Amino acid sequence: MGRAVVAEGRFQDWHSSQEPDEQRARRSLLRSIAIWTPAFGLLTVGAVYMMVEALNGNSGSWFGFSLFALIGILSGFSALSAFRDWFSEPVETTGRVGRKWRKFDLLIFFRAHYVLVSKRVFRVPRLIFEEMPESGGWVYLLHFPHTNALVAWRPLGEDEALIADGQGDRQEPEADDAWEQRRREREAEAAQARERVELPSFGDQRDDS
Repeated sequence: MGRAVVAEGRFQDWHSSQEPDEQRARRSLLRSIAIWTPAFGLLTVGAVYMMVEALNGNSGSWFGFSLFALIGILSGFSALSAFRDWFSEPVETTGRVGRKWRKFDLLIFFRAHYVLVSKRVFRVPRLIFEEMPESGGWVYLLHFPHTNALVAWRPLGEDEALIADGQGDRQEPEADDAWEQRRREREAEAAQARERVELPSFGDQRDDS
């Protein structure tokens, strides 16, 4: 149902605790770059050191290597995503809230709040998490494409939700119609090929003998 396109500022009437603020979101990206890039470097050095120790006969170092490597990969992914978003423009996603949940994030070491919208996971502040509708509600999100860093959001009214729902429903039948048309064309081509094949009449040959 949801769509992610280049943001055009279609929704100007915001009714949430967070007004559109791209600069604030970019400061968040800058903090992520400043945190995860050095962390990735240190963890990489630690993983290499542990691997050398393990290859020199210290078998217990393999556990340390695995730990450093795992956390290093996660840190590197976070740093790379923030770098990519720094040179990107926000996009918008319109869709249903699929799920809301809280958990302790292993990377940031405190309880974080998450929402799932159109197969995208967004980490949001607690106040916004509480304001967002429950599963099934429609929302509009303005965010960066790789980290899903939220610039702003707002719930959709019933009329807007119906429009968005209709747009999503129309996309699937179009694809089905194209597939069905192609299937008919293949069947017609196969039928024509069968008509051109001349099979011998074995019954006539037996009668002649």
